[in-house]
Amino acid sequence: MAYTIQAMAGRVADFARRQKRNYRVAVARSSVNSFFASLTGQYSAIYTVGLGADSVQLGSLSSVGSAISTLISIPVGWLVDRYGMRLFFLLSIVLSAVGVLFYALAHDWRILVGAAIIASASMRLTSTGCSVLCADSVENRDRVTAQNVCGTLGAIAAMASPLVGAYLVTAFGGMNVEGIRPLYYVQFVGYGLVFLLVATQLREAERKRLTGAKSRFGFVADFRDLFQRGRHLGRWIAITALTQMPMAMF
Repeated sequence: MAYTIQAMAGRVADFARRQKRNYRVAVARSSVNSFFASLTGQYSAIYTVGLGADSVQLGSLSSVGSAISTLISIPVGWLVDRYGMRLFFLLSIVLSAVGVLFYALAHDWRILVGAAIIASASMRLTSTGCSVLCADSVENRDRVTAQNVCGTLGAIAAMASPLVGAYLVTAFGGMNVEGIRPLYYVQFVGYGLVFLLVATQLREAERKRLTGAKSRFGFVADFRDLFQRGRHLGRWIAITALTQMPMAMF
């Protein structure tokens, strides 16, 4: 038993030593970002209703965010391929901070429409950040492990966050608008810390990026070429849509 634990610890240490700086930064960013993003997740609906929204308006707010996320997802992926991940990481963090500031300062639920749009855009900008950086910065033999480590640590941070959020809400006055509002200020400060981490530590990915002058195709032609080469891409899109629909409805 002791030998097994020691061998496992040795493999973990070897894995950590092999990884490049960008991967370690991506894991740290994912974990810290997940913590602060989950801080208000269980209270956002209560907060929105407390600001005057009814059930239909609450659902409409969610739909607006989903629509914006859908509209920008394809062009964002195309732009990241050409201009690099670091710029979009930083832009995402700035938008996240602006979105939670909308929540913190809101005194009417209608103001949260703008926050929902900004938050959806921010989430879509780096929703595959770990995947992209694993593809660029991690050796083939470690990529699945690296992706799972990134996801697991982010999930652990997201699990711990609601406990901290519950303590803070209780301390600030309970489950009402004024008791929840300070959480958004905490989020704002947290996103500032994430911005400093990424701005000072993350380096642009090593792969060669396409630029407008070097690309053989334009926006539409690039996607036509992608679907021609990716034979199973259409099936994967259909499966993903069917999988995510029940969760979105919930």
